Amino acid sequence: KTTYSFFTDSALSQDNIFAAAESFPPQPGDVVINEINWSGSDLTGQTGQDDEWLELRNTTSNIVDLTGWKISGAITGDGDLNILVGSIPANGFFLISNFNETTSRINIAPDLITTTLQLDNSNARYILKDNLGNTIDTADDDLGNPPAGTNGPQKRSMERKTPPSDGTQDVNWQTATTHTNMDGSGSTDEFGTPKAPNGL
Repeated sequence: KTTYSFFTDSALSQDNIFAAAESFPPQPGDVVINEINWSGSDLTGQTGQDDEWLELRNTTSNIVDLTGWKISGAITGDGDLNILVGSIPANGFFLISNFNETTSRINIAPDLITTTLQLDNSNARYILKDNLGNTIDTADDDLGNPPAGTNGPQKRSMERKTPPSDGTQDVNWQTATTHTNMDGSGSTDEFGTPKAPNGL
């Protein structure tokens, strides 16, 4: 004769509350340092030298609240560049600049204007951290010259390649080849793509 044996088990969950979050904490790579204009512009004097800007890119399909985020290595002296308030649209950009669009060679309004911004021409490293201090992205390798961009003639920004990979590796950056949201579009004007997709 054949004998059959069946085993079952069950558990009861009682008086527990399950909540759905409106948003989830950002993960590394959700927001990246997408473009760095470390060379300034051709404006005369100190204004041209300080005409620097940095762009963040949201790689997700959700709005990301940047309130309380920080970028180390992006200001004069020690400390962090603080984003006191702001958000970045889904698949969008967040532009940080020393000047507004009337003073700078960019012709689009920055999301954050701060005169503390300083982008080094050598031995730079930028670390993006969320409001809890978690590292979300790192750009440049702190070794010698920047991996891309030029200081002239024709000053050009350094752009993250798409899809963005490790920002500390030179191979993942390119020198800007197009003019988008910039005052000039001639061959001798500055090249960059603030608040726009990077050039191919």
